[in-house]
Amino acid sequence: MDFGEALARLFVQAGRPTLRASATRARVSAQRISDWRNGRHLPRDFATVEPLLVWLTARAVAAGADDVLTIRQWREMWDHRTPDEARAEEPSVPQQARPFAGLATLTAADSQMYFGRDDVVGTLVDAILAARKGPPPLPPASRLVVVTGVSGSGKSSLLRAGLARDARLAPPRLGEITPGGLAIADPVEPEVTDAPAPTPPTTTEQAVIVIDQFENVFSLEDSLRAETLREVEELAHDTVVVVGVRADFFSQCVEHPFLADAWQHRCVIVSEMTRTQLREVITAPVRLAGGRIETGLADVMITELYEASTGGDRAGRLPLLAHVLQATWARRSGNRMTLSGYRATGGIARAVADTAEAAWAAIDPRHRDLARAVLLALVHVGPAGIALRVPLSTATLANRFPPEVATVIDEFAQARLLTVSTDSVMLVHDVVLTAWPRLAEWIADDTDNHLWRQQLDADSAAWLANGRGRSFLYTGSRLDDAKRRRRTLRSDYLHLLSKENDAFLDAAVAMQQRRRLTRIGAVSVIVVLAIAATITAAIGFRQAHDLRQQRNAAERSALLSHIDSMQFSNPSLAARLLLVAHRIYPDDPTVESRLRGAATTPLVTPLTGHTGPVYDLSFDRTGTRLASASGDRTVRVWTRSGSSDYRESAVLRGFGNYVTSTDFHPTRQLLASSSGDGSVRMWDLTDASNPRATTTVSPGHGTVYMVRFSADGRTLAASSDDGTITVYAVSPTGSVRETAVLRGHTAAARTLSFSPDGRTLASGGDDRTVRLWTTGESPQLLGPPLTGFPSITHAVAFSPDSRSLAVTGDSPNAQLWDVADPLAPRPLSTSLPNSTAGSWSIAFDSSGSQLASARADGLVRVWNTANPTSPTLQWALQTTSEQGSVRTFSARFDPSGDQLVSGRSDGTIDVWSLPGRTEPDRGGTITGLDTDAAQRVLATVGSDTTLNLWTTSGGLTLRSRTPIQRRVNDHPRVSLNGPGTLAATANNNGGLVELWDITDTAAPRRAAALGVATRYSFPVVFAPSGNLLATGDTDTTVALWDTSDPRSPRRVGAPLRGPTDLIRNVAFSPDGTRLALTSDDKRVYLYDLTSSSPDPVDVITDEAPIAQAAFDDGGVLVVASRDLSTWRLPPVGSDAEPELLDRQEDMFASTVSMAPNRLAVGTATHELISFALDDDGQLTDRQPVGTLLATTDTTTTWQLPVQLPSDEEIISGGDTTGNVYLHTLDLDVARDWICASTAPLTDAQRDAYLPHVDVRSNCGRD
Repeated sequence: MDFGEALARLFVQAGRPTLRASATRARVSAQRISDWRNGRHLPRDFATVEPLLVWLTARAVAAGADDVLTIRQWREMWDHRTPDEARAEEPSVPQQARPFAGLATLTAADSQMYFGRDDVVGTLVDAILAARKGPPPLPPASRLVVVTGVSGSGKSSLLRAGLARDARLAPPRLGEITPGGLAIADPVEPEVTDAPAPTPPTTTEQAVIVIDQFENVFSLEDSLRAETLREVEELAHDTVVVVGVRADFFSQCVEHPFLADAWQHRCVIVSEMTRTQLREVITAPVRLAGGRIETGLADVMITELYEASTGGDRAGRLPLLAHVLQATWARRSGNRMTLSGYRATGGIARAVADTAEAAWAAIDPRHRDLARAVLLALVHVGPAGIALRVPLSTATLANRFPPEVATVIDEFAQARLLTVSTDSVMLVHDVVLTAWPRLAEWIADDTDNHLWRQQLDADSAAWLANGRGRSFLYTGSRLDDAKRRRRTLRSDYLHLLSKENDAFLDAAVAMQQRRRLTRIGAVSVIVVLAIAATITAAIGFRQAHDLRQQRNAAERSALLSHIDSMQFSNPSLAARLLLVAHRIYPDDPTVESRLRGAATTPLVTPLTGHTGPVYDLSFDRTGTRLASASGDRTVRVWTRSGSSDYRESAVLRGFGNYVTSTDFHPTRQLLASSSGDGSVRMWDLTDASNPRATTTVSPGHGTVYMVRFSADGRTLAASSDDGTITVYAVSPTGSVRETAVLRGHTAAARTLSFSPDGRTLASGGDDRTVRLWTTGESPQLLGPPLTGFPSITHAVAFSPDSRSLAVTGDSPNAQLWDVADPLAPRPLSTSLPNSTAGSWSIAFDSSGSQLASARADGLVRVWNTANPTSPTLQWALQTTSEQGSVRTFSARFDPSGDQLVSGRSDGTIDVWSLPGRTEPDRGGTITGLDTDAAQRVLATVGSDTTLNLWTTSGGLTLRSRTPIQRRVNDHPRVSLNGPGTLAATANNNGGLVELWDITDTAAPRRAAALGVATRYSFPVVFAPSGNLLATGDTDTTVALWDTSDPRSPRRVGAPLRGPTDLIRNVAFSPDGTRLALTSDDKRVYLYDLTSSSPDPVDVITDEAPIAQAAFDDGGVLVVASRDLSTWRLPPVGSDAEPELLDRQEDMFASTVSMAPNRLAVGTATHELISFALDDDGQLTDRQPVGTLLATTDTTTTWQLPVQLPSDEEIISGGDTTGNVYLHTLDLDVARDWICASTAPLTDAQRDAYLPHVDVRSNCGRD
């Protein structure tokens, strides 16, 4: 009896279990088991079939069968198979064949080398065959199958090599998303050979189309994307179409109903491999190629793969393993892969980076700018900031880049980081975008310019396609921004703009110049006509009236154009002009919108007095005095009282050269200063009107670059041009005594910072290192220096908790280091985002949640460092129209954190008032927020998977940060119960709801974890009062929970049912008796919670998927969809239907929040709008909230709480700054903020921007 017959007999003895059940137990496909029973395609290793035999044998014995073979007998039978059986599944592979493809995708020709995924292959083929069954169904795209997983999980190889391994399918047709849309290859014709024909597929032949990297459709221009999606949808009506798409594009995909349906019902997930599967991936190809592998090498690789990743991203690390396997095979000894060869590659964590860096080092330094431009041209950044690799045609390469580009391409192609064909070039795998730190840093630093450049490509193409029509050209502030960006790209990224881009922008500039001339002429004409109308009454009253209207419209347009053009370059001047505009046009919605935006914008007041650059700034401990060190050889002391402006109170002179730094003593009336004359001076400021010098010393040799006091004031350190740091003991009278000279730097020591805990001194300098020292009488070095900085380290600063150190210097780079253990510092962020130009200054605020750096391009960059491992750019502060026309040298926060001062190269000190209505929340995007019923507690969650709790009494105060469940592409939500004692969180990948006891907001505790069967939906909301919680049960049903005992929640009733597509959101009525459920099936389902029925009592249908619904107190339901609509709900139990009351069309509403008499709406077009909601359900008094300060960050969706505390304020989050905003609708609040934070308009500004207007800005000091 052969093996196949014996296995068939064992199936009978085991009670004839189904192939599907057997496949589940054996972790192989049902088709493979079927082949084994028929004696075909037996596996090479007994270990593959052993789990099936163990399970079947146990069933047979339990059933009382006789003559059941033991596992030992099965093994003996295996060992004595006939040669034909033994060769049944042994493919013919030449000895020493290349067993590993590296980062390249395995194709059908590599199917014999594809291992470790038999289970997924079987599942995918089963899904394809299921999609084939039956006549063409009525719903479109119902033959679409989605294959998804994180980037690097192996989707592409599965769709090519994996499918080719299963005999049930004919070779599929391959499609791809190209820059021109969908392209599908012709069917593969079988080769004509003398070999016997392969066994035909066991099911009816039907075409299968496989489209890999389907996420590239979202990089297409809008109209082409829509056309391509329609084509795929139509194809999937009659033909099985399999699309491979990265999991982080889930949110983009489910916006399209046919993709959402496939993702929900016909989705195969390529998940993390088990250790057994990974071992097969490592060892089987080597054996097949006739090679050997050193004992223990596979274990080392698997262990290091696990150590280099976490459970949340391990599946995406397979390309690193593939690359290191290829590199290790290339370093084999004979035909043996060795541990030493593996170590020589750099291991799992470094192999790709080392390969890329080696290729980069081989590039001629003269061509590295070109290489950087080429690599960035191969990257597309989506609207959500997700980077994709894209092909670049060889024609584009030839047209856009110089001939030297061929050398660059060849170098990276030889390193197998680029794939080069006759018509295109492309990065070999997405993993290169993240595993090579240099490229990842370029992408992260310039994401905004990537997005802008991609939009410019689309706009240029539209302009050309429409006959170079003038209506397609940029105008106003958009053109000004484009000109600024073009200058930046030309200086930093050669060749990234095409000839078409330049022609498009040149045409726009030319039109702008023509219009300026026309506008000047038009204004002159208007003035002449106005005079003529006054003299010649015969023209008539009507014509004069029309003339005034035209003149007023022209002046309004000009004024708003000026304001818009200055939102980024000079927001304070723009804000001051807004006040004038509001007095002239008191009911203008555009003006009012920008006024409201000003209340959450930093604004500036200048201090003048210095005649040279301001190199350093320092506050005393109260924040009432400010000292400034300048190149004009003076230190000026500025004083303020309360909220008044700073006034110059003293000028300290006597320096023999420029003054480099200044620092207030933390407890006494002393000020230290250093100078280019080599001196350090101490000043007694007890008499503010008559400061006196108490001590002068000369540390080191040459310029003294910086002086700083320790936190307790007992120590003063000074850094010198000779690389030494001199440490002094400070007496109560201000005299100093040298206690130590620290030597370690090999070039000038530029910067110093004492840690607030007083234990550590950090120094940096021209040797591109940072050194950490102990403090006290005999300071010592703490371990080796911090290295890896690209230039002179010009500034260092400790965070208030002394655990982080910020470093910046002459290159456009700023870094954060973890120095909690000074003996083992480690980098937290090797490049803060959008860190442009060099810098001589960096400083934390008093909370540690903000970090500011004055940059040489004239901008002051402020980062949100609430999460120091993931800092985000919060603001880019500028006061000049041309970036770089003025440099900024210094920046310092005042002790309260309410103001930030910066020193400029023209001698001006900018005093930035920071809005208390903006608070840094996290190092990521806020994806959900909510408040308790009394609005005493605010909870936020976000993409960094933390639950942050704030208290609101006396302003927002952060109380705690707590990690929550982490998944892939995290977008969690949060809800608070009415008393503010419980929080519920749910992540977007479904499966779990976490319940948190937040009675102590400073120390939340996880009370329970609710297991649910959701996969893609994640609704979670508490009823307004009581302990009832609604969560997803499945993706189309909702579960209710009683949380009276938070540690043991219990279900209430049957799950609420009705939706036929993904649930978007859930809302309770104010009295908790009704529940509204919104769905992608374009319906709102309404439930009566006083009954036990799980079915809806009413259904409202819309024309688009419904994002959210909200109840007011009067029985009106607000529905947010493409339109914003209001509905009168009938009493429960009546036969009446919901009545449409009002509809605001094309709002694209995505979030809604109810206030006592108003509602706030966040839209998919990034707008935030407030409406009054009257008793009749009418939406009136539309009040948009605009942004005054232009930023590089985008808002995917404004996140709003369920309830707002008042009609006058809106709490929101959702942009990439990670901020929480408290917007005001009160124009007086906005006006008061502008008046208090900006200087009056000068006569020159009035002449430039208000030549015909004599209206003041309504501020008391104007």
